[in-house]
Amino acid sequence: MKKYLLLFFGGAIFLLVLAPAVYAQKTDETSDQREAEFKDKIERLAQEPDTVDEVLKMLQERTEIKIKEERRKQFLKTKISASLLTGFETNPLNNENEKSDVFVEENFSFSWLPTLNEHLSADLSYRLANQSYSEQTDLDTFDHVFNTSLKYYPFANHLLLLQPGGEYEWLIYPRDETGTYEDTKAFLKFKHYVGQKWHYGGKYEYSYKVYDKRLARDNEQRNIEERIDTRNTVELYATRYIGQWSARLKGKIYRNDSNDLFQESYDYNGYRGYFTLSKSFLKDKKLYVSFTPDFELKSYDERVARDTNVARVDHVTQYKLDFYYTLVKNWELSYSITQKLSTSNATAGEFDNMTNQIGVTCTF
Repeated sequence: MKKYLLLFFGGAIFLLVLAPAVYAQKTDETSDQREAEFKDKIERLAQEPDTVDEVLKMLQERTEIKIKEERRKQFLKTKISASLLTGFETNPLNNENEKSDVFVEENFSFSWLPTLNEHLSADLSYRLANQSYSEQTDLDTFDHVFNTSLKYYPFANHLLLLQPGGEYEWLIYPRDETGTYEDTKAFLKFKHYVGQKWHYGGKYEYSYKVYDKRLARDNEQRNIEERIDTRNTVELYATRYIGQWSARLKGKIYRNDSNDLFQESYDYNGYRGYFTLSKSFLKDKKLYVSFTPDFELKSYDERVARDTNVARVDHVTQYKLDFYYTLVKNWELSYSITQKLSTSNATAGEFDNMTNQIGVTCTF
């Protein structure tokens, strides 16, 4: 096993240094689209597979806290995770030029998960994600995320969870300062288990994002002040378990507003729907597979399309297939393939991108 892990890590480093670095050419249009792509990756990174066994284990642990664990052990509970991944994108800039590239991604997270009493626990975490491209190095990022929340179970059966919290993110583009921003969020999540076969939930989130170097513009395209975006997001989902299968339907609605006045370029409404089908395989359930198609509609208030009398509208379709295989205790091998297709009445919004990614994760 150690031999194969050394080969994997060595191969990832070799891919990173194989090609000479060149600088990608980004515009405000492609930067905005690339930012959405990055958000998708971080969202997927923050979500763990939700298998039937994990749901049953969570319910059992909540009811056994006062029986099996001492108060000190509950208070000091932590989780540490680190991963190394490498992959290939056909169009990382998300534009019509389609210049492919290889990337390496390193992730580290630390969580303190104290249980305060039978009904209340907390989650304080830090996550670092570093992504480096072989050629288009303007896309390299360092992402720092600090997250804190309370988990409140109001009823003795622990089937309803209320989770208020906040998050601070500092996303750094070391070779393109105009992309760097700080994002502060406040959110309220809920989850309700209906027996052992259903659960549903949702989230409301408010986001306040400030760009370090990118400036807002007036109606004459003159720079006026630092660009600030605010976003309101509502999500709802429902999950059904059938044996080792699970099916999830999820919907998201969001509104983005910006102080950039030129054509109200960053004022838009977004609507996104997901369907995820997943299952555990093999006798020991070491293999977990999920498939997620999703569709997004983004409607701008005033940003012009090819026809200057019409506002821009984007339609984005994605298909994602994930495989997770437990190598040994605390070690997991993952592979994912994502196909993204964007169509629009604006030229800058028409592109496609395919991502293949493989990696190893250690959790303890």
